[in-house]
This record gives sequence, structure tokens and C-alpha cells, in this order.
Amino acid sequence: MDPTLTTLIVSAALFCATMTMTPGPNNVLLAQSGANFGVRRTLRHVVGIRLGTTSLHVAVLLGLGTLFEEFPMLHQSLKLVALAYLLWLAYKIATAPTGDNNGGRTEPMGVMEAAVFQWINPKSWLAVMTLCSAFTLAGDGYWYSALMMVLVFNLVGLPASFTWVFLGQAIGRLLRTSKHRRIFNLAMALCLLATLPMVVV
Repeated sequence: MDPTLTTLIVSAALFCATMTMTPGPNNVLLAQSGANFGVRRTLRHVVGIRLGTTSLHVAVLLGLGTLFEEFPMLHQSLKLVALAYLLWLAYKIATAPTGDNNGGRTEPMGVMEAAVFQWINPKSWLAVMTLCSAFTLAGDGYWYSALMMVLVFNLVGLPASFTWVFLGQAIGRLLRTSKHRRIFNLAMALCLLATLPMVVV
């Protein structure tokens, strides 16, 4: 393999690890789902994230990023949708009933819901746009390097997602009372609100 591409892949893997392991909307929601539903039932949420980020990644490679450059209002509209949805999610989490251990939902987030969420998730956009610009080779090596970035993002992102699900499951075992679940829900809502600066910048 070309030494330049090898260096690029290693650098991209470190970047992806930083993006997927640090707190963000996906990881907050995965931790909450792990706490409320366990690892097995959160599997479809994880699959949805990977499918959503991959579809977004491919769309940007095919020119979606250029579309935003030509129509800035489209980008601003997407930001407003993301802001409204994150606020709504935070509200639903904070006000979720605590009489049972489901975090206010009867089912965990499904594949399609999680996949669509990636298209308005600011952290997913940031990761994808950076991978498509800073971690690709110019000229004939562009598409090969670009597709390698899609693979790297998934190989790094999948275990990172499960780390947050397992963390949530471990926390969930400690939530034995309604009061504990209420405190956990409020903490998760605040963590989600803490990601809002990603949207407004």
C-alpha cells in the first residue's frame, strides 16, 4: 500500500476515534438506550447509525457538500431542523415517566429513525465533511482514498458505539428507583443540550 495512503488511514482512524468516542448526540442516546433497554435491543439503533452515516458520507462524496456551498440557506435550514429536533429529544428525555425502566419509550430507536437522525446530526456532518476533505488524496487516488475513509469510519465507529451502549447498560443496573431514573434522565437531557453548540456555530 502507498505509504502516503497508509499514513492517511492511520490519521483518519485517530480522527474517527476522537469523533465517535467523545460525547455527542449519538452517544448520549446510545447510553440512554443501553440503560433502558440493554445491549441486544439497542443493536438496531447502532446499525441505524452506521447506515445513516454511511449514506450521508456517500452523498457528500457525490456532491451534496457542493450543493450546500451553492445554497447556504439550505445549510442553515438543516441547522434549524437539527436544533429543533435536539431540543425536542432533550425535553422528551427530561420529562420521561420514571415508573418503569424505559426512559419514556416503549421501544428503542429503530434502524430507520437512527439512520435518518444522522442527516441532521451536526457531529455526523462534521466528521463526514472532514473525512471527505482533509483525509482524501488528490487526483487518481481520490475515490480509492475516499472509499477507504468510509470503511475506516465504520470500523472505528462500530466498537465506539457499543462502548457507549455497554456503559449505559452498566449505569442502568444501578437505577433501581424512580428517583434514580429521574436523575439519570435529567443528566442525559443536559448532556444532549450540551451538544447544541455544535449546531449553532
